[in-house]
Amino acid sequence: MIRYLYSEAKLAVPWGIFVLSFLLAVLRLTKVVSPEVPEVWTGWISFLEFTFPVLFPLLTFGLMEQEKRWRTLEVLVAAPQRKAAVFFVRYLNVLFPLFLAAAAAVRPREYLLLTAPGLALGGLSLLVGLAWEEEMGLGVALAWWGVSFALAITRPELFSHGVASWLLLVLFSSPLSPQEVLLRKWVHFGIGITFLLLSLVAAEYKRSWRPR
Repeated sequence: MIRYLYSEAKLAVPWGIFVLSFLLAVLRLTKVVSPEVPEVWTGWISFLEFTFPVLFPLLTFGLMEQEKRWRTLEVLVAAPQRKAAVFFVRYLNVLFPLFLAAAAAVRPREYLLLTAPGLALGGLSLLVGLAWEEEMGLGVALAWWGVSFALAITRPELFSHGVASWLLLVLFSSPLSPQEVLLRKWVHFGIGITFLLLSLVAAEYKRSWRPR
């Protein structure tokens, strides 16, 4: 099993992404960013909440591009392995360095602030990419991310509205309490898991990639 997981990791993971984990760890260890300096730490969290989640759909897009080049769906039709299981393992391998980067960048209490919106965006990109086109999946995910950021800057009053505050991913400028922000992040986490499960169903029943 370990050998299989390692082989899948070599296929799926762009190893350069581990450089990000190393750089973030260096920033923390050298205390360039530190919880001991609240002003710097707050700005650091705000910056990461905006930038970090977008890595999830970008790496998801790269994974789907790779699988399309290798015609993985067509190959797996004649293989004993279930397509959903293969995609699940490869997708988790892609996410692993991002979780390492989050662990290096922030304290455990802030993990959810970075990973929950990333999971939602990555899951949406994967689902739409498998159902239609990988470019469309990336575009839809980036649109959600961009709208969330733009409204967080220009229309912070929307956070006081019920529906909008649950759909917007970027919450650093919101007047919500920490408990309310955390609750919304858990919802984003659940949305990401739901998108992932739907993506696995789509992968299992998808017969081939659409030609370019």
